[in-house]
Amino acid sequence: MAAFHMVWWAFFNAFVEWFAIAPLIPEIRKTLNMSKADAWTSNICNVGGAVLSRIIVGPLCDVYGPRKSMAIVLILGSIPVGLVGLVKTKEELYALRFFIGMIGSTFVTSQYW
Repeated sequence: MAAFHMVWWAFFNAFVEWFAIAPLIPEIRKTLNMSKADAWTSNICNVGGAVLSRIIVGPLCDVYGPRKSMAIVLILGSIPVGLVGLVKTKEELYALRFFIGMIGSTFVTSQYW
């Protein structure tokens, strides 16, 4: 039972981090003078990071186990989430959205767990 609660709590945290920028996109667009196409590009970067990391995390779960894999993803994923406030260009936003998208691979670890 404790493992179950740890999994859903970790995935909930990942989900909040993963989608934290989405409601802020209108304000980010104004601040960075982005077009709608630029905003969509940042969304595509987010999804691209999620897809790539899910492919990588599956074998990591086989080797290191889902608990350690999830911890690694959450710890490394917190870095780009913390850097979002420092974004000054749309290219920086694209890069951070890509790495934040990698937090989406916690879905694989929680299903494995």
